[in-house]
Amino acid sequence: MNDTPTIHPDVCRRCAAVGRTCCAVSSGDEEYCFPVSTAEMTAIRGAGEGAECFVLAANTPGFVEQLAVLLPDCDIGKAFPLQGSHWRLATTAEGRCVFLGENGCRLERSVRPFYCRLFPLWHFEGRLTWFTAEECLANRECSSLSSMLGAMGTDSAEARALHREMCAKLGLECSSKVKS
Repeated sequence: MNDTPTIHPDVCRRCAAVGRTCCAVSSGDEEYCFPVSTAEMTAIRGAGEGAECFVLAANTPGFVEQLAVLLPDCDIGKAFPLQGSHWRLATTAEGRCVFLGENGCRLERSVRPFYCRLFPLWHFEGRLTWFTAEECLANRECSSLSSMLGAMGTDSAEARALHREMCAKLGLECSSKVKS
């Protein structure tokens, strides 16, 4: 495993060029796409993108359960009740995010949804960590949190702040604070 940091978004651009990315889902798995908040939709629309970039999706049991696994310290049921719905980014017929281009995400980093700016970094059970998704090039190149932060062009303070803001904008009440 190479532990040399590569500055974001280069690692994401390189990942998009080699195959399946975090920006694609398998057919039938759209229900598990991470939700976007009204504030994130407003920012994306402000960047010149239209309403066709978003899909209103039901809060299915699978979706709610997946969020509860990803965010165990948050009250998922209050923000995403089973009888409700949420917005997510649209995907193409091939399951690719509508913003995924040949060179990675077409959106400027500051406009991307918080989840997209964070991935593969994550806050889980009070710790800053990262997803070990096999298809993630950054995951394959980095073996430590420090190198992952460097590869994504961020630091632990920004990652913690993005996670807190993401949860707040989604209306989630969360009990823990991110540790290092």
